[in-house]
Amino acid sequence: MSSKHKWTLLVLLTMLDCLPTFAQSGTDWLENTMFASGKINVVVAVVATVFVLIIAYLISIDRKLKKLEERDKN
Repeated sequence: MSSKHKWTLLVLLTMLDCLPTFAQSGTDWLENTMFASGKINVVVAVVATVFVLIIAYLISIDRKLKKLEERDKN
């Protein structure tokens, strides 16, 4: 490994070591907007509703497919 590669690797590792420090400094927009105004509850409710509806749709398609497969066997 050449000296240039070692130097580059050292610089990259040093930069990666500082990333958690940058992530913890100050408040972010999520805390200032969503949590402070209570909108995060609306977002969670909408995502949960969409998830439940997708699961229900997949279950109904599965039941219809099973009926078609049973009808096709006979």
